[in-house]
Order: sequence, then C-alpha cells, then structure tokens
Amino acid sequence: MKCSFLIFTVFIVFSCSVPHYPKKYEKLGIYSHDTLKEYSINLDKSNQINIQYLGCGNIFIKHGKDAILFDPFFSNARGYKVALGKIKFNQKYFDKGTYFLNRFGNTYESINTIFISHSHYDHLLDLSYLLENKLISSKTKIYGDKSSQTVIQNFIQNNPFINQDSFVYKHKNEPKWIKVSNEMRVLVLPSFHAPHIANIHFMHGQCDSNYFKNYTSTNQKVKAGQFKDGNTFAYLVDILSNDSVTLRLLLKGAGCAINNGKLFEELLLEHNVDIALLQVASANFTDCYPQNLINQIKPKKVILTHWEDFFKPYAPKKIKTVRATNFNYFYKKIKASEEANFNWGSKYIMPNPGTMIIYNY
Repeated sequence: MKCSFLIFTVFIVFSCSVPHYPKKYEKLGIYSHDTLKEYSINLDKSNQINIQYLGCGNIFIKHGKDAILFDPFFSNARGYKVALGKIKFNQKYFDKGTYFLNRFGNTYESINTIFISHSHYDHLLDLSYLLENKLISSKTKIYGDKSSQTVIQNFIQNNPFINQDSFVYKHKNEPKWIKVSNEMRVLVLPSFHAPHIANIHFMHGQCDSNYFKNYTSTNQKVKAGQFKDGNTFAYLVDILSNDSVTLRLLLKGAGCAINNGKLFEELLLEHNVDIALLQVASANFTDCYPQNLINQIKPKKVILTHWEDFFKPYAPKKIKTVRATNFNYFYKKIKASEEANFNWGSKYIMPNPGTMIIYNY
C-alpha cells in the first residue's frame, strides 16, 4: 500500500511537466474554444440531440424532454491534494458547472437518469451534493455498481438506486436495455479502466463501506485514494422512433474496453454507432484503444472527452491536457485507423468543458 502511494505521489509530481496547451490540435481543427457547436449527420430523418461536455466524464445528453447525465463531477482538486492529502466538494467549481448547464436552458431537475461509469472521485464526487441538496428530482433514477452505492450511501434519500451489474450485456445474450422513455434507451456494456501509468492501476478495487459510512456531509474532506474504481462500464444510448433506432451513441467511461478494445459484433447488427464519445486520459497505456474500436464501428462523429487537466482549477483560456497522457501517441493511433487524407475537424471535436454540441440528424 505504501509503495503504491509513493508511486502515485511521484506520478503526480513528475507529470506536472506533461500538460500542455493543445495548440497542435487547434490547428488540426479538433480542439474547440466554442461553447456552442452545431453539426449535421446525414441520416434519413430530421431530428436534434444536444450533447454537453461538462468536463472529465461528465456528459449531459438531451433529446426532446429526455435528459440523462453521466459521471457528475465539477470539483477539480489540486494534484498535491489528491496525492498527499484529502479532497472535497468545491462549491465554486460546482456553480461554474451549473452555469454551463443553465445557460442553455437546462436544469438538474430535468434529468431523468444518472449513470456512473466507475467510482473514481472524478466521475461521481459531485453526485453526493446533488442528492444532499435535493437538486435532482426524487424520481431521477441512479445507475451504478456496489462501489458507487458505497460512496453515496448516506446521501441517497428518495431516489431509486439500481445496481447496473444486472443490466450488463453478456456476449450473445439478449440485451437488457434500460428504458429511459419511449424515445430513449441505454445499454450497459462491460468495460475496463486503462492503467494510469505503465501497467499500474491506482485506486483499483471496491470502495470500503466502513470508510464511507462516516462520509455524511459534502463539507467533509475525503481521501481520493478511497474512491476505488469498482466495476467499469461503457454505454450505448439509442434514440428511438416507432421502436426503431434512429441514432446511436457510444459513451466510453474509461480508456479501454474488453474484447480487445472492440464492441461485440452482434450489437452492431441492428444499428451502427453514429456518435462516439471517447475518453482520452491514460489511453496511451493501452495497445488496443482507440484504433481497434474506430476501425470497427467507423462512427460518423467523435467527441473526445476526459482530455483536460483536472488536477487544477478550470481556466478556459489556460486549459491544458491531462497529465501523463501522451497525446501525440493517442492521435497517431487514431490517424493510423483513418484515411491518409483525413480531415480531422470534420469528424473529431475536443471541446472545452461547458460546450454544448447540437447534432441535427
């Protein structure tokens, strides 16, 4: 345990030199400063879906009256606090994230369902505050695993918490779709968290219920290392019309999936992936991701997420890339899976947190 902690501390300290302003990717047309981007996907029917990137794995998706939220997190913590001390909910950063959400007319109360891809603090820390202050409707369903439930056990009041392990897709079995509404459904996919450095996973395992039973207020400081990942998930999100799929999204909750980085082929028979939201952090420590997935699903659009440095306060004019992730290697893997004369900006977007992306399809 002490050895792992020491390695993690060294990792945080030495990775401080790695973050950089993504100027190269700005020139390629991938990195976007805009807070609103509009795109079109040429499908048969005309409709609209809103996807807002709120930082890390925090994604808000809205279609019609349906709204879902993935991995609620705004409270960036300094790297030294993560490695050497404790972290806590940050009201200032939460308010900034709320401003992002509200400026396009959306509210936490409008969210039907919340999904937690895994239980690291940068994927669910702010969920406790949403529950503690009843900012989400009591009807909002929360899907996570046992570790996620352990973290928020003292904050769950009237909201139904569903263990999504029972919904995870198993190879060649009948999919257990989660019905958000008649026009939206979600399938939970088994996934895998990429190593943080080399072959080392930090904060791996199940969260300790004895530790989190004393976590009763979001004003308390808690050890970042206690947020073990638990099980890791990815998601397919389908937009439906008359029970037929009109648009399909893939959300990766972490940098690598099982099955050599690919989806199970049988899932693509009904409908391919139109929009892929792919996380960047730690992807250079996997051999199969993202090139195997891109080669397989050939999405029409790709949103790159979890790309910015969340070990410092969010500053849009000074935003830098996440630490210890080799961006050049990541993009080389993508480029190898695309055509030689590929136009990056037409397909890929790496948005600043707060960006609302509107897809017309």
